[in-house]
Amino acid sequence: MKRKNLLKLLTSILVVIFLSACGSSNVVQNNWRSNEITIDGNYQDWKNNLKLLPDQKISLGFTNDDKFFYMCLVTEDRMKVMQMTRGGFITWFIPSSGSENTFGIKYPLPIKNMPREQMQSLGREMFLQGGLDKIVNMMIEKQNEIQILNSDKYSLSLLPAENKDGIKARLGYIEGKFVYELQVPLAVHDDFAFQIASLPGDNLQVKFETEQVESQAGRGTGPGMMQGGGMRPGGGNMPRFQMPEPLNYSVELKLAEKK
Repeated sequence: MKRKNLLKLLTSILVVIFLSACGSSNVVQNNWRSNEITIDGNYQDWKNNLKLLPDQKISLGFTNDDKFFYMCLVTEDRMKVMQMTRGGFITWFIPSSGSENTFGIKYPLPIKNMPREQMQSLGREMFLQGGLDKIVNMMIEKQNEIQILNSDKYSLSLLPAENKDGIKARLGYIEGKFVYELQVPLAVHDDFAFQIASLPGDNLQVKFETEQVESQAGRGTGPGMMQGGGMRPGGGNMPRFQMPEPLNYSVELKLAEKK
């Protein structure tokens, strides 16, 4: 009997330790900014600070100083690229102070009202040599605005990508890698309308969300969503596939403090 009670006690202790470890693993300690971060759509500033998330097919990097939060997302997955550039991409900032201070940055914005013929042409080019590069760069060139959302996805403001409000966002496509860089003010500024309600040392949840790509002419097809028949130039059928489920992923961060 004593032996059984001892085993139960040991099992309970191990379960508590395991659960505690799992809970703490959700909080990521990002580093204090140690080098200059230029928001230019190039991941060279982030090479030592990117963490690969194989299940999401993306790499993420976060850092901060006493005034700004910086983020970089890199992916080589063409479906992720098409989701972000066609349907739009939202980065949510959810501070530990409460959801009433939550806001989102929608960038890139969804590309709407693209003629069906142009979409079909882009879909064919996607499988040609250098075709994906051409499509992505064309879509990046169209992204010159960012949208600020409240927690209900109500638009609070539409800003130029180059603005004086402290928010900087830039896309790039380098060596087959799609790059998204972002700079957002922390809660230490008096002259910026939109800033993360957090300070160094605070916990912050960052959530990523792609929205459903709008259908065209009722068919829901476009670059990255090939359906039905079709011949690849030079012969052979083009692959048939549909856009995967929208991205919905979040990470818990602990903003770094200067040592």
